[in-house]
Amino acid sequence: MSSHSDAKRAKINHPATHYEKPGDIPADQALSREEKAKALSTWEQDARQLMTASNEGMAGSDEGAQPKDHNRFGEVVRAKAKIGKKPKHKPSQ
Repeated sequence: MSSHSDAKRAKINHPATHYEKPGDIPADQALSREEKAKALSTWEQDARQLMTASNEGMAGSDEGAQPKDHNRFGEVVRAKAKIGKKPKHKPSQ
C-alpha cells in the first residue's frame, strides 16, 4: 500500500482528525464522491453516538467546554447534501 492510499483511508475512517468541520470534506479534491460519502457517514455515526450518550447522561467531563464541542450532526447533514447524499435514518425502537 502506498502512503497516499493510507492517507485516504485515514481521512475516511477518522475524518474528525483530518478536517476542522464536516463541511470541509466536500471540497477535498483528493477524495472521490463515494469516499467523501463514507467519511461523512463515519462522522455521522460518531455524531449519533455522541447524541445518544449525552441524552443518556453519559457526557464526558469536558464535553461542552468549548463552543466546538458539540455533536456536529447538523453540519454532517448539510455536508452530505452538498455531495447529493442524505443522512442514514436510524430505525425507530
